[in-house]
Amino acid sequence: MNNFQKKMKDKIHQYSNEQYLDGYIHNEFLTDNGEAKIFLNVQEKSEIFDTWTIGHQIDLEKDVYEYIEDKTSMLGNDVPIKLIITGCEFTPKEQDIIKHVMKEHYAIELYKIQKEYAKYRNKIVFLILFGFFSLFFYAFLYVFTNYKFFMAVFSFLFSFSLWEAMDSIIYTLSDVKYEREAITQNLLMDVEFEIKE
Repeated sequence: MNNFQKKMKDKIHQYSNEQYLDGYIHNEFLTDNGEAKIFLNVQEKSEIFDTWTIGHQIDLEKDVYEYIEDKTSMLGNDVPIKLIITGCEFTPKEQDIIKHVMKEHYAIELYKIQKEYAKYRNKIVFLILFGFFSLFFYAFLYVFTNYKFFMAVFSFLFSFSLWEAMDSIIYTLSDVKYEREAITQNLLMDVEFEIKE
C-alpha cells in the first residue's frame, strides 16, 4: 500500500468515526439544552430575498434553503433547531416576512412529501391485498383443479406482490418517512435575528 492510499484510509477512518462526528456536531451546533443553533450570515438583504419574486409570491433565495438543509441534515430529526440570521438589520416587517415565507416553504414541502407517502402506502396496501388474492386463487386451484399453468401464474403473482410490498416498506417508505421528519423538523424551526456589534 503506497503512502497516499494509507493517508486516504486513515482519513476515511477518522472522518467516518461516529465519535468524531458526534463531537463535531456537538461543538458546531448543539447547546446545553439539546437545541441546535444554526447561524446564517447575511451581508445584504438581496442575499436572502429572491429578486425574481414580488408581492404575495415573494420567496427566499434557494441558497438559503440549501444552506439550512445542508446543516440540518447532519442532525437527528428529533433535535429542535434555532436559525439565527445575523449580519444585516431587517425591519420587523421584513423579519415577519422571512419567518412566514420560510414556514410556508416547508409547509408546502411537507404537503408534497405527505402526498408521496400516501402514494407509496396505497401501493403497498394494494400489493399486499393482490398478493393474498393470488395466494387464495393458487390454493383454490391446488385443491380443486389440476391447472398447473394457472397455479404457476398465481404462485408467481403472490411471490412478486409480497416481495415488492416488502421492498417498498423497507426501502422506499422508510426513506420517505425519514425525509418527512426532516422537513417537519425544518418547519418547526425557530427563526431569530441578531445584529453583530
